[in-house]
Amino acid sequence: MKMLFLGALALAAAVVVPGVSFAQTFAYVNQDGEVMTYEAATAMQALVAAPAIDEHSGVLLVDGADDQQLVGDEVPGV
Repeated sequence: MKMLFLGALALAAAVVVPGVSFAQTFAYVNQDGEVMTYEAATAMQALVAAPAIDEHSGVLLVDGADDQQLVGDEVPGV
């Protein structure tokens, strides 16, 4: 009976605790020409869901301090 109770408790805890997020940060250029970031699990999700993404923009995985320096920069000609 004790094992059944512990198993049920473990199952309840697994259901209640939210899943681990695998979100990554991606940089993109918005329609105003500013470099912005968006968090998504994959590059394709970021490309589809990033708000006001320019039609000619792609996404770049931000994985270090050097990439983070791009955020907020202006891109001329957009």
